[in-house]
Amino acid sequence: MDGVWICDKLLKAIRAREQQVASILINNELQDMAQYRTFMGEVAALGFVQQEISEILEKGSSDDDFGTIVAGTFGTKEEEA
Repeated sequence: MDGVWICDKLLKAIRAREQQVASILINNELQDMAQYRTFMGEVAALGFVQQEISEILEKGSSDDDFGTIVAGTFGTKEEEA
């Protein structure tokens, strides 16, 4: 299982949840204003996570100081020679 596969699965799950919440909002299936605020917060959080994952995928396997998820080196520091 590689990083790209995980990212793709996460993005699919995020999009599915966004569609569920959008359907609830569009069809006015809200119980109260508190639920509306909860869903709006969830949509904002999902959007943030989706953007972060997309940026990771755009970087590809280019390494920075801490590696990348896609390359399987996330959180590891290579010793400098």
